[in-house]
Amino acid sequence: MPPKFVSDGVHFKHAFCSLNSGKLDEFYKVETKKKLGEGSYGSVSKGTHKSTNAVRAIKAIDRTKIADGERFQTEVDIQSALDHPNIVKLYEVFLDAKKVYLVMELCTGGELFDRILEEAEKHEGGDAARAFDERGAATYMQQILGAMSYLHNNNFVHRDIKPENFLLQNRDVDAQIKVIDFGLAKQHKVGSGEKMKTKAGTPYYVAPQVLQGCYDEKCDVWSCGVICYILLCGYPPFYGDSDPDILRMVKKGNFTFPPEDWDDVSAEAKECISLMLTFNADKRPTAAKMLEHRWLDKNAELPKGKVAKDLCKHLRKFNEGSRMKKVALTLIAQQLKDEDLEQLRTTFLLLDKNKDGTLSIEEIQKGIADSAIEIPADLIEIMKNLDTDGSGNIDYTEFIAATLNQKQYLKRDVLWSAFRVFDKDGDGTITKQELGAILKEQADGEVIMNMVKEVDLDGDGQISFDEFVKMMESGSDIVSK
Repeated sequence: MPPKFVSDGVHFKHAFCSLNSGKLDEFYKVETKKKLGEGSYGSVSKGTHKSTNAVRAIKAIDRTKIADGERFQTEVDIQSALDHPNIVKLYEVFLDAKKVYLVMELCTGGELFDRILEEAEKHEGGDAARAFDERGAATYMQQILGAMSYLHNNNFVHRDIKPENFLLQNRDVDAQIKVIDFGLAKQHKVGSGEKMKTKAGTPYYVAPQVLQGCYDEKCDVWSCGVICYILLCGYPPFYGDSDPDILRMVKKGNFTFPPEDWDDVSAEAKECISLMLTFNADKRPTAAKMLEHRWLDKNAELPKGKVAKDLCKHLRKFNEGSRMKKVALTLIAQQLKDEDLEQLRTTFLLLDKNKDGTLSIEEIQKGIADSAIEIPADLIEIMKNLDTDGSGNIDYTEFIAATLNQKQYLKRDVLWSAFRVFDKDGDGTITKQELGAILKEQADGEVIMNMVKEVDLDGDGQISFDEFVKMMESGSDIVSK
């Protein structure tokens, strides 16, 4: 992992998700008849925001099914803190007497589990059991391991990695994958030597060390190895007629590549799987190390496109904006759909050479140089100011926020959607208290007072929608050539 730089720019938290004090049906029209998914916890439905028309997935959880309120709050806190192109976004939370509602990014492509079944069925009756070809499997694994590397670098462990916990962004063949369900996720200081003890996970995918009650973040890497095996042949490496039978096989850690199904699979693919399924966790590679494996490098599909020639101009222009405008652009970057950000997302993926979901100075410098773009003398200074959460790297949302153009963010519905996040009580103005609550800052502190003053044209001490729009319109746009 590249060394982090020390950011000296404007800092604010990017976790805009919060508990909405209103009722869900006051804000969203929920499709109750047709469910997107159902389980023991409750159900998932599609919902449309009444003011902004934003379409979301709404997960309704029976409060009686939440055995541990503190554990549930941890799940919400973890998911709202994550910022990665392959992790599903959590926007807001509602609460009523019977249920908790998580309003999340909508993914319409179904579970990876179902996509595997579809692919396996296409090959039924063939000479060998098969699901995806090596290109397809490697592309998915690069995204999955990238998300795991990001989680582990930020001291989180998922602990329930399985195909059911990955959704496809849409039904396209090359749709991006998204990690969901952080119900078993835990904050864990990676590299500290400390071990987790809770036996969590799903039989086919759980690591032997989890069953022993002594494990670290590499339990996720083991689960990734199981998924990779299934992606290529359509069945798991550890199996049995019952959960106890499966767990007995996992505890032994012995698996094979039956020649009738695996003879035409490359030695590099089998090596990649074997490394992730290394029984000794101390010798098992990290997710970051697995991302460097030659099988992924040789087979995973490359992002299609090129780095825009005016990239540096966009980055510099973002730096010139006020603190309030930077916050608003960051929020908009989180709220926009992936389809609306395709070109910017591609640029990010092209620059992110180690696929960890963040950009270092070295990655941006190399990406710019490889694209024959002149590196500005003040690039490091620009980068430091882009790091608005002070993490020491450029996160996905930070990059998207800095590269949005006015055509993308000056749409009335986009601005209204962003404004409504700040205007918690829906009275048409953003107060110091509302802004302070969103940014986790003192409402009467100097930072919030100055932010309001920058935008408050009529001097009434709050921000109207018209004032918000004028702020966003300020500054000339960069015309891409």
